[in-house]
Amino acid sequence: MPRTVLITEGDSPLGGALTRLLAARGFGVVATRARAGSDAMLPAGSLANVHAVGWNRRSPVSARSLILDAVNLSGAHEEAGGLDEAIILEPPWPAGAALEDAASADIERSFDEAKGPIFVAREILALFALRGAGVMAFVMAAPGTGPLETGLRDCFHGIAAAVLAAPRASTILMNGFQTTGPDVEEYAQFIDRTLEERARRIGGRWFTCPSRGGLFRRST
Repeated sequence: MPRTVLITEGDSPLGGALTRLLAARGFGVVATRARAGSDAMLPAGSLANVHAVGWNRRSPVSARSLILDAVNLSGAHEEAGGLDEAIILEPPWPAGAALEDAASADIERSFDEAKGPIFVAREILALFALRGAGVMAFVMAAPGTGPLETGLRDCFHGIAAAVLAAPRASTILMNGFQTTGPDVEEYAQFIDRTLEERARRIGGRWFTCPSRGGLFRRST
């Protein structure tokens, strides 16, 4: 039976690239879009196995609805089935500006939207615990330089690391991905390849993709 994977930030360049790669492997892909009409990065609608689902990163209700949509779109009818994998991408942060130059509205919005991955991870973990199986990955973006961007990224990484380190059933596999470079396509291919070759069989690891002309390495 085809597997179903949820990809957050599906309307981002990295999320769109991952959606295309996994859809090409035959996965059913549920990809989030945070804004109406923001799915330009997603594959053309001719791919029947790709579904774009809107959500609000600030809302726990929206996160729960997202998981229910993913289960329903997978075609599963059993109570605890339908979603086999989840790839939680780091959301976009305000880039570059000095903290004193950051608008109050941008700071408030960024911290509100930082809740999204946490809400989604909670719902996915509850679903996988009910099913007794599942594969989840936290994906860091390329490092930034701004203080607000760096602080929010550290928060995302810290939560991901704590989740990965927590004891789970051996059939629930969770890993993290990070990169030292900004090449989106290279990073997406690395994630896809590592999931296929390793990360669907082991858990608790961080995999690092340096931007070095395709030379991949793994960090534990």
